[in-house]
Amino acid sequence: MQRRSFLLGTGALIGGAAAGVLPLPGIIRASHAQQQPIKITLGYQSLWAGGGQIFETLRRTNILELNGIQADFKTFTFGGPLGEAAVAGSIDNIFAADAPTLRAISRIPGSKVLQRTHDQRFAIVVRPDFEGGLADLKGKRLSGPFATTVFPRCVQAIIAAGVAEPFKQIRIINQDVAEQAESLRGGVVDAVTTWDPTYEQLIQQKIGKVLWQSPQGASGIQALSGPWLERNGEDGAVRFLKAWIIATWWTSNHIAEADEWFGKTSRLSPDLLTVADKADRYLRQPVPDIKTLDFTISGGEIADTQQVLDFLHQQKLLTNRLDAAPFYDNGPLKRAQADVAAGRIPDLSKIAVVG
Repeated sequence: MQRRSFLLGTGALIGGAAAGVLPLPGIIRASHAQQQPIKITLGYQSLWAGGGQIFETLRRTNILELNGIQADFKTFTFGGPLGEAAVAGSIDNIFAADAPTLRAISRIPGSKVLQRTHDQRFAIVVRPDFEGGLADLKGKRLSGPFATTVFPRCVQAIIAAGVAEPFKQIRIINQDVAEQAESLRGGVVDAVTTWDPTYEQLIQQKIGKVLWQSPQGASGIQALSGPWLERNGEDGAVRFLKAWIIATWWTSNHIAEADEWFGKTSRLSPDLLTVADKADRYLRQPVPDIKTLDFTISGGEIADTQQVLDFLHQQKLLTNRLDAAPFYDNGPLKRAQADVAAGRIPDLSKIAVVG
């Protein structure tokens, strides 16, 4: 249906990322006095549970301040608009799943993917009166935000079920996740590709039922923009990553409070966030020892990301093939996690709620 307009939009999005991207130079350490507060504008998704709660902790406690960081926050409904804001210079991070993050940073020279953020579950949810399996989506109306990882991964599952040409055999609509509940309820679409907390909302409120759920789920990732890294260097990135580690530890031990905060931001009941919490390796139960937290992105995960990007290119949803590996840099995270392991972090007893 809207495939041509999507192809044009994606071409603009990826146009600067040619095949065979050369490795980016390493992050340069900042030369400014480290005692000066670092400023950062952080974007996060108001409808992405798990990582959303950690951002709420960063926003509503003094953890960033304890690490010498002064932050402003902006919210977006999903990764596509967030990535565009990063490209425009409105925010300094890219917090999304792998495909939208790489799409964005390929257009911002010097940007680096630095960490995994959280685990998520995602699914194809259909109207309650839908009958059959994935192959029975032929001739039906399927919606999802195209500029996500969930959408292509769900389409791959549909192809595996026997729908050889989904873009011809299914009426596919590019739709914001915030519109999914009303679209399913009103019969505008028959199925949606979705994730938490909207996923759980559709099920709990009996707006839809699960047709297929990813057996392994996926992870969020986070990058910092090239201009921010140029200003603040690797030392600034390490400060931010230490704050993230501390915020995750604090969130796991105060999950009810973090769920309440994110519930207000998402305008959804905190009860809808419990399932998403259980899907994350660190939020499912309190983490007693902060030294056990690890946000490394493995080589296998990068290879999986490459497979998704290649699928998008094969389907002509990316103009140029995007080589993922050169955009990842685990150096700052290694330093941050080594500092945490050695106790080179602020006094955790000084963490306080400030907003």
